[in-house]
Amino acid sequence: MATTHQVGVKVPTLLHEKLKEHAAALNVSKSEVVLSALAQYLDSASDVPMAVRMAVLEERVSEIEALVKPELGEDN
Repeated sequence: MATTHQVGVKVPTLLHEKLKEHAAALNVSKSEVVLSALAQYLDSASDVPMAVRMAVLEERVSEIEALVKPELGEDN
């Protein structure tokens, strides 16, 4: 298991609200969102938590399904 370290930061209220909303929308923890953002910012995408990667993929698949389903209904 990889060693982890705790980091504390203070964020403005508006940013914290956006963080909570984003975490809730992806059904992941705020820590996972922050870790994902930090990894992407530092060009270390391989360190993005698996739960965040899966949530993003699920969201993308849902968006694609929404685009494809109307097209399929027209042919039937």
